[in-house]
Formats: sequence, structure tokens, C-alpha cells
Amino acid sequence: MDSYTFEDALAGGTVACTYPGLETVRVKPAGESAPCKSLFFPGCSFVNYALPLVQSVSDLLVDAGECDGISLLCCGKILEYENDGGASRAAFEQQFREHISKTGIERIVAACPNCVYALRKLLAADEATSSIEVVPLPKVLVDMGYRVDSEVAAGVVYEDGRIEQGQPVVFCPKDSCPDRATGEFADALRAIMDQTRLVEPKYARKRSYCCGSRPRAAGHYDLGDKMARRHGEHASEAGANALVTACISCTFSILGSGCSVPVFHYLELLFGWNIPWRFASGYMKLRFLFDDADAARSDADGNSVRGYMGIGS
Repeated sequence: MDSYTFEDALAGGTVACTYPGLETVRVKPAGESAPCKSLFFPGCSFVNYALPLVQSVSDLLVDAGECDGISLLCCGKILEYENDGGASRAAFEQQFREHISKTGIERIVAACPNCVYALRKLLAADEATSSIEVVPLPKVLVDMGYRVDSEVAAGVVYEDGRIEQGQPVVFCPKDSCPDRATGEFADALRAIMDQTRLVEPKYARKRSYCCGSRPRAAGHYDLGDKMARRHGEHASEAGANALVTACISCTFSILGSGCSVPVFHYLELLFGWNIPWRFASGYMKLRFLFDDADAARSDADGNSVRGYMGIGS
């Protein structure tokens, strides 16, 4: 089991997380945030499902001078699914604006389409934060010159085991719902995959539909799985034998649905590392918030339902 330590540039604290297992220890309590102009914001799904990749991407961005800090905080969107979610999200977003105003952050590089949408909306709500730029991670990587190598991508796919070694790999993009209005993630995904074989599905870009995560969040699991499996069917109809996404949540949702084709996040293909999904929980164990909220909820059998970690004060 490995441990990864992150100094949160936005909340001011330092936390160590194990992987797999996602046990957390507060290394340093919240304090004054270090100056930071460009912040890497991986988002909850990325932190929960692919922590080693979070570290790798963060190191890459910092070493290249694209970012000078990271924050593991939640964007607030998923709080709406908790009890009294609207009020919880509004309170968190106000805290977020207050903290970010103190840091000097001018740009946020966000890995998740949901985070990009949520962060832009919450920052635009206050004149003090409305000028802060929120940029999709894949666009930054494309502008840095990164492209997925076809041989590396094929190795990741073959390791999955659902496509035989040596069989040609043809990818079909699954575009994210929050990106439909701008197409930024869709454009960047295709640009970063341009050294691989890629075919377009019938329902792409503005016509893309949910991966199934929204119905599941509302308790409609059968409907969620049905929607997720349709993406595999459309990929096959387009002549693809693998799906590629720019959203970790989409990857996880489709992967667990019984989809007819394997699905990969583009960062798996770029870094040549299969996310070990066997370790992933059916829920997100970690959610980093400002307030001290370390206690995990439990179900009737005493099993942890969802854990929380506050890294601010």
C-alpha cells in the first residue's frame, strides 16, 4: 500500500492518503495558504479512483510550470445528493469563494467536466472571483504537446484482457454531459487521441447523453446501467471495440454496467497505467471539504457508507 501526501494550496492543510484503501491522515492542520497562481483541481472522482494518477499529473503540471499548487477539495456539485443538499452546497461554495479570494489564484486546471462546469458557475457568482479562469486538463495537456501513443494505448487495452493481444484497437469517444455546451473536453479528447484509431458514435458532443451516473444517484440503478450499456452498443455500431472518456465518473459508471466493450479514461492511455478498478468502492469514500467533518456515516450493519475529510477550518 502506497501513501501520497498533498499540501492543499486552497485549504491550507496537508493530508496523506493511502492507495488502495484511501485511508487519510492530516499531516498538518489548516493554516495560511501558500501563494498560488495556477491550481490543479483533480476533483473527487479522480482522487477516489486513481490517486497515483493524480500525483503523476500534478507532478507533470508543476514541473512544466503550468501549475504551482493542487487542491483535493470537492467542487460542491455532489453535495446536492446529501441531506439538505442545496443549503450544504451553497454554504460550501461561499467558503470556496472566500478561500480562493485570499490565495491569488488566477487559473484553475480542472480534470473533471463536472468540476469545470460547477467551478465556473460558483466563481461567476461573485465579482471578486468572476475573472478566475477554469481550464480543462486535457486542453492544457494538448497545448503542452502531449498525445496518446497508439502502442502504449494498445498495451493498456490488452492488459484489460477483453481484446486479444494483437487485435487492432479502435476507440469510440464517450462525451460528457456537462461539456455539451462548450465541447472543450470533446475537442481536447480527440486531439490527444489523434495518434490512435478513433471513430465517432451516433450520439456525440451536443447529442451525448448520460453515462448512467445521474439515475444511479437518484436510486434508479437499473436505468443507470441500461443507459451505460447503450454507449457500448453505439460504439460497436460505429465500428469500435473500446470506449474512451475524458471523465473518470463516466469511466466508472460504464465499466460497472456490463457494457459490451471495455472503457478507458484517456489518462490511462496517456500514462500507460490501468486503473485497478477492483479496488474501487461503489461509492466515493473521500470527499475533502473545508469544515472538520471526519466522521463517516454507517449503514444499518455498521459498514462505512461514505467518508469525509475536512482539510480546512
